[in-house]
Amino acid sequence: MSDLNDFAQSISKIKIKLENIAIDFEGSEEYIRNDLPNLLEILCTYAVPLANETKIESDMEEVEELPANPDPTHLRLEMTTNTISAKLKVTKGNELVLAACAHLCLVKGADTFARKNILAEMQTASNYYKQTYCKNLTQSLLSLVKDNKLIERSKDNYALTAKARQELEAAIV
Repeated sequence: MSDLNDFAQSISKIKIKLENIAIDFEGSEEYIRNDLPNLLEILCTYAVPLANETKIESDMEEVEELPANPDPTHLRLEMTTNTISAKLKVTKGNELVLAACAHLCLVKGADTFARKNILAEMQTASNYYKQTYCKNLTQSLLSLVKDNKLIERSKDNYALTAKARQELEAAIV
């Protein structure tokens, strides 16, 4: 019976959490004293930096990389969203949405653009962007679709109507 008690007393549990890595260990105290430090050193050397790299990548907002203007028949402009906003005399959120879409279409060459790309482009227009525009983005997009300035191709994916594109090209060139 004393052997069973000695065995029960020599078993220990330990839980270690480093960044987003967790280790639960149940074993002999001898292993914890002698071998666990080596395991922890290996984890700190390899796993924690890898976990931090993954965390940094996951914290970054996923914005779709848009290609350079692939269609040579379309007008290619070299200007910022701030410049387009100035030329359009932007004063409201839906006007900045339109300026951002114009930049995505006429400068970056995208035919369709995701909501997150529109927002990211709006935020680059630091002279015009206000935090409330983000909160009201859904309403602004709906309003532009209703006014036949934008087409909602699929959920959260938009394109300028042909008429809106022509009007924007004429206004900013």
